[in-house]
Amino acid sequence: MKKILFVAGLLMLGQASAASYVSNDAATKTATITVNAGEGGDNGGLNFNGADHGKKGFVIPAGWTVKMVFKNVGMMPHSAVVTKGKTPLSSITEKDAAFAKAYTSKLAGGIAGGSKAETVMFKVGKAGTYNLVCGVPGHGLGGQYVGFMVSGTAKTASFE
Repeated sequence: MKKILFVAGLLMLGQASAASYVSNDAATKTATITVNAGEGGDNGGLNFNGADHGKKGFVIPAGWTVKMVFKNVGMMPHSAVVTKGKTPLSSITEKDAAFAKAYTSKLAGGIAGGSKAETVMFKVGKAGTYNLVCGVPGHGLGGQYVGFMVSGTAKTASFE
């Protein structure tokens, strides 16, 4: 019985921490977002934080700085870039980033699964609708993207 309760507690603990993809520092207007590529098996591993095809997304207050902590927890290489528009592009380069420095290294080739986390910082501009997309060819079109909305009314960042 103790083993069952222990395992159930671990499962619940894992679920609680998995939901914590955003932290806010209102004083410095900085949102720290965690982006886990290939988390779980949803969409064959083509996902961010278990979400794909824009079903979920980050909301960031306009003018804030974003500290994106990117980790590839999947099996295949992945990357991340914030792009303009509502649908992913067929081919993505650093020039397609909606904000200066809003992308990980090795954008087209991807970062290998199990690599150390990579942190990038960028400042978001005015309110608008964007996407956080994997830059590895075919991944974005395969559904590896989540929304990235810059809001003129949000007081804190979130992942919904």
